[in-house]
Amino acid sequence: MADKLEVGDRAPNFELPAVYGYKAGATSPSAEEGVTIKLKDYESKNWVILAFYVFDASPEDTRAMVCFNEWNRKFRTKEVELFGISWNGLQSHRQFTEIYQLGFTLLADEHKKVTDLYGVTEEVDDLGQMVKRIHRTTFVIDKTGMIRGIWDDIEDLREHPREVWEFIQKEKGV
Repeated sequence: MADKLEVGDRAPNFELPAVYGYKAGATSPSAEEGVTIKLKDYESKNWVILAFYVFDASPEDTRAMVCFNEWNRKFRTKEVELFGISWNGLQSHRQFTEIYQLGFTLLADEHKKVTDLYGVTEEVDDLGQMVKRIHRTTFVIDKTGMIRGIWDDIEDLREHPREVWEFIQKEKGV
């Protein structure tokens, strides 16, 4: 696992396969093939929110991603791109996106390289056996590629997107 990232650090670049968000009346996101997202493509264009979560369709992560979805339109008005990242594959992301009509892109870190790069994994006791999983963490990255905010102790999944929104407004002076 990488050293723990801190505010002020340069965000590690990555390239991951992706499923675009749901758009009512548009072609299903399932129709998109071979889409990859590179963090460096957003430098000097948009701020980026990286929301690392454990598992598509788990009750907690569904709540978190649906709440982020409710705020996504506001994020976009301020030139902020939202990405959800988990270890699930593209097919799982497609289903999750379609069922919950998520309007933002989900990234598939199936090889667990980006979660390790960002230091967002943890060992937890699962029925007496220690297993590695993603620790829910959110990063806000500015246009220069610098990490401006990190949330790694998220208490209220429903209110978390509001906290991120208020932070971005303050940081951008909006």
